[in-house]
Amino acid sequence: MIEKIEEFVCSMNHNLPIQLVICDKNIEKNKRLLCNKCMDSAQDQLNNVMSFKQVVSQIQENQKRKQEQVNYFIMMNIQQIQELEITLDQFKSYIIQLLDEQISRTKIWVNCLQQIEQQQLKYSFFEQLDNLINQVKIGEFDEKLLLNQINTTNESYIQKLINKLNEFKPSELAKKCSQLFTNIKSINQKTYLTKQINFIQDQQKIDHAVRKQSEIQFKLIDDQKKQTQVCWAIAFNSTGSIMISTDGYDIIVWNFTEGMLQLQYRFKVHQDFVQCLVYSKKLNSFISGSWDKSIISWKQVNKNDWQWSQSYQQHKDWISHLLLNHQEDQLISCSRDKSIKIWNVDFINNKLTFLYSLWNNDVIFSLSLNQSETILVSCEKYHFLIWRKGIDGKWKFKCKQQVTEGYKIQFINEQQFLWVTKGENIDQILIFELQNGDFKQNYNKTIHLNKNQTCEDNFRNFPIRQNKIKNIILVRHKHHIYLISKASEGDFKIIGSLNCEIDQIYGTMTENAQYLVFWDVKQQKYLSYELLQK
Repeated sequence: MIEKIEEFVCSMNHNLPIQLVICDKNIEKNKRLLCNKCMDSAQDQLNNVMSFKQVVSQIQENQKRKQEQVNYFIMMNIQQIQELEITLDQFKSYIIQLLDEQISRTKIWVNCLQQIEQQQLKYSFFEQLDNLINQVKIGEFDEKLLLNQINTTNESYIQKLINKLNEFKPSELAKKCSQLFTNIKSINQKTYLTKQINFIQDQQKIDHAVRKQSEIQFKLIDDQKKQTQVCWAIAFNSTGSIMISTDGYDIIVWNFTEGMLQLQYRFKVHQDFVQCLVYSKKLNSFISGSWDKSIISWKQVNKNDWQWSQSYQQHKDWISHLLLNHQEDQLISCSRDKSIKIWNVDFINNKLTFLYSLWNNDVIFSLSLNQSETILVSCEKYHFLIWRKGIDGKWKFKCKQQVTEGYKIQFINEQQFLWVTKGENIDQILIFELQNGDFKQNYNKTIHLNKNQTCEDNFRNFPIRQNKIKNIILVRHKHHIYLISKASEGDFKIIGSLNCEIDQIYGTMTENAQYLVFWDVKQQKYLSYELLQK
């Protein structure tokens, strides 16, 4: 605010605190404020007034909403520019590498000419003695042959250099920069229109999906793959053709075809239990986190093998959750060391770069981003924390809020997230919505689950998953796996549930929400289900 509240005075300059505001557009702006003394002489105007505190509060709320919108549009532009910066930096590295290669080639070129020179200048004493006796002049050698050797060598290296330097023109990085320029020019108009259109389309899709999906049944496809060591995490690639899972210290890569599992590779790289996995939606790459406090990036090579990066050791305790942003150029990790780490991701070069840390007062179990990726929520046992993205692109702490004990949190849209309760005596999923700048529980939308007072909901990895096209939200709570849909009026409905009769089940569903796979500690095997509409 430009003005200072403590400097506000009434129209009569009584120099007393302002108490009321006259809500009459016909009165001049600077004469609408009333102190206690003014109120005595303005009885005829008191029918159309508001308290000064109420007006200030309402203005501040309006400004908060404005700030959120401004931040949203600014951050959309900044994100594109930051991606351009990263691409230009990659372009710079590419150009430097290319030029370094050509400079090295010129040195080899010079060496080749020097070798020709050495070959030409080699001589035998006895041969030269014959030349003297026969009066052969020094200049009488095959100049044509020498020049031909030099020209051939020069032509070869000139062509190699031309071919390489021509790569500057069609470079994919240059094309990407050009595309980003176009994106930046059009992003604001597209973002605005998209927000309006998406709201309408989302409601239409939700209505259609809810009508279509009254219930879903679980059809068992494969239960033949046994495993005695605990599987903490499972993840799929975007097409659902590759599944990765953990087997104690090991990571297993499976072929996944129509719900059937076929083991392909087994890797033992981590030094302790692998706790969490996150798979790229753009490339055949994934990232793993372990009890050994390390994070490792993985990349498929030639469709036949996998390469892993170095072990990144920024956390001081075991990794509890990994989260990729939509662009997949940033990884957010959390740990029992009470910290959140922000990383730059380069899947092409299979490399992570640590950027900075966010610190907390308690262990963090899970993370989630809202749809526009301007808000990050982190989950403690009894609190959730809100972080907002600043103008510099870094996450800034906003607030901390107490909540019923739980381990899992998940945004399902721009302004709404789920909180899964943990305690023996509570079986609910709580809904929090953004209201006047703060996230508040909507008690009318609480999802009531099957009663189960035999155990708590454990925090091990069975992350909440959402398929917006099919309007399915996957949640594991205690013994049950639930499939939940959201109606256009905002209510939630359980459209399918599977009782596994044990709480130690860890898994996920494919991106298209067609298959569900989990490992069951009781049966010590993987179970694969197809999700079918009744």
